[in-house]
Amino acid sequence: MRNVTAIFTSFNRKEQSLRCVRSLAEQNPSITFRFIVVDDGSTDGTGEALLRLPDTDLTLVEGNGNLYWCGGMRKGIETFLASEPADEGYCLLANDDVAFYPHSIEKLFDRMAGRSDVVVVGAAQNEEGKFTYGLKCREAWYKKNITKRIEPSEKEIEGETFNANCVLIPNPIIKSMGNLDPVYRHSLGDYDYGFRLSRAGYHLISSKEYVGVCDKNSIQGTWNDTTLSRKERLQKKESPKGSPRKEWWHFLRKNFGLLSAVKYSVIPYIRILLRK
Repeated sequence: MRNVTAIFTSFNRKEQSLRCVRSLAEQNPSITFRFIVVDDGSTDGTGEALLRLPDTDLTLVEGNGNLYWCGGMRKGIETFLASEPADEGYCLLANDDVAFYPHSIEKLFDRMAGRSDVVVVGAAQNEEGKFTYGLKCREAWYKKNITKRIEPSEKEIEGETFNANCVLIPNPIIKSMGNLDPVYRHSLGDYDYGFRLSRAGYHLISSKEYVGVCDKNSIQGTWNDTTLSRKERLQKKESPKGSPRKEWWHFLRKNFGLLSAVKYSVIPYIRILLRK
C-alpha cells in the first residue's frame, strides 16, 4: 500500500469536499489516504461533516475566513510538514471541486514509475471534455499569455509549472522545497511553486489521461468581465481574488525577469482602459 496525504482547502463547499474525500479514498484501493483539510470559516457545516466521515484519517485545520486559496494551502502544507512525514510517502495537492475518476491517483503512480525526482500533474477537463487545469510551460515572449497548457498524452512531455488541482509529489521533494511563497494570498502560489520545482531540477510531467472533471472558473464578475465598468474592474483586479499589482509584479519578476515583469504588469491596465 502507498501512503498519500491529500491536502486541500475549502470554504462553504460541503458536498464537494465530502465527494472529494470519498472519491479519492474509495476509488483508489491500493492507496492509504490521510487528509488535511483547511476549512476557512465555512458556515455550511463543512468541517463538522468531514469529521463525521467514518474510517477516514482526517485532520481538520480551522481558518479565520480570510485565508483565501494560497493562505489555506500554506496552512495545510505547514500542518503536513510539522507532522514529520516519512520519506516513503507522498503528498497530493488537490482542489475539492475536482470530480475524480476511479483509479485516477493510482494511475499517477504508474506514470511516476518509482522515480524520486518526478512530480506528476493530473490534468482536469470540463464537462465537454476540454482541458481546464494541469501542466503548463512558458509561452513565447511575444504571445498574449505567459503560459500555455500541456494536455495529457502517452508521450511524456516535461512542463515548467502547474495548476495545483491535482499534483502528486514525493515527500522528500516537498520537504526539501518547503511551503508556498507567503506573498500570494489567493492565486499564483501554485504557478510560483511549480517554477520553483523546475528550477530546483525536478521533472514536472502530466498524467497520461484526464484525472477528473473540473470546470474552469467563470470570468463573470471578475476583473476580466468586460461588462463591468472600468472602476469596477480595477477594484476587482486589486482585490485579493483578482491580480493585485504587488503580487503580480513579484510573480513576474521572480519567474520571468524584469522586462517581462514590466510588459505584463502594464497589460492588465491597458485592457481595462480599452475595455478588452
